Amino acid sequence: MNLEIATRLVQLRKANGYSQEALAEKLGVSRQAISKWERAESSPDTDNLIALASLYGMTLDTLLNTKNDAYILNGTPEETEKEKSAPLPKTELQKKGAALLKFPFPIIAVLLYLAIGYFTHAWHPGWLIFLLIPIYYHYAAALTVRKPKARLLTMPVPEVILLVYLFFGFVCSIWSPTWILFLLIPLYYWLVACFYKEKMKSSEESD
Repeated sequence: MNLEIATRLVQLRKANGYSQEALAEKLGVSRQAISKWERAESSPDTDNLIALASLYGMTLDTLLNTKNDAYILNGTPEETEKEKSAPLPKTELQKKGAALLKFPFPIIAVLLYLAIGYFTHAWHPGWLIFLLIPIYYHYAAALTVRKPKARLLTMPVPEVILLVYLFFGFVCSIWSPTWILFLLIPLYYWLVACFYKEKMKSSEESD
């Protein structure tokens, strides 16, 4: 990245009222990455450039065209505040999650429970179907989260493991050693934390 564009990124960030930390949080990158962009030591990748353009309410061409600085940086306070508060466009996963949240899954669960109970008389443990309701909505809500790490951390892992444990217990009468499944819950969160910690470190080194 040339120094002119790096300077432009600094000006746009300050004009929109963001600190390096706040901008990094918005983009899902480290503050060090923002600092390196603004010192022309590295360049944002295409996804980050698109996110920056969207955040500042401009096209990618406008973002990289330094000749437009006078127009962009001298907007009215109202325009600047509007651009700063404008949400980023939804990703495909977020759109899918929003659609799933609107789906009447509880009705399907009730109908399925009644069908199983009526045709097989398995009212117990057929009630386990109702545990699918919080799993479904927690999964859908997780999809609406933009950041991958936060999305993984909000996945209904504990609920799924509980359902599996109860299924093996009630249906197969295997209560032990299936309780070991619960050890997967802290293991899952630990692996997610370690993976993104290592990914962040690699990103900072590559920048």
